[in-house]
Amino acid sequence: MDFKVGDIIIGKVNQIRPYALFLSFDNGVNGLLHISELSDGYIRDIEKFGSVGDEIKVKVLSIDPTNGFLRVSYKAIPEEERYTTHDNSTRKIPQFDEADFTDLEEKLPEWINETLLKAKEQNND
Repeated sequence: MDFKVGDIIIGKVNQIRPYALFLSFDNGVNGLLHISELSDGYIRDIEKFGSVGDEIKVKVLSIDPTNGFLRVSYKAIPEEERYTTHDNSTRKIPQFDEADFTDLEEKLPEWINETLLKAKEQNND
């Protein structure tokens, strides 16, 4: 199957790096889903977006004319069409609003108290 820029296709994750998911497609074509093409938000752990063997729907951004290597995007897919599969179960890729802010939540009361104490000390000076 020949792919064209703009095609929406499904790739299988075959390798994970901190900066990208490497995908394989029909007819042995390979591609890269860079971390910046997963979400507009900050991504702490790329492995939350896919595991080896997962299938991900992506949009073709560019094709290397020398080797056919694809550069693809997940965030370019309309949200209602996004999905991944793992062991034949559908799993939605987490969005920015689902990010883990536990560390901030735990530290926030401490930071507020420190700020209030500093303000009180400055007002007493």
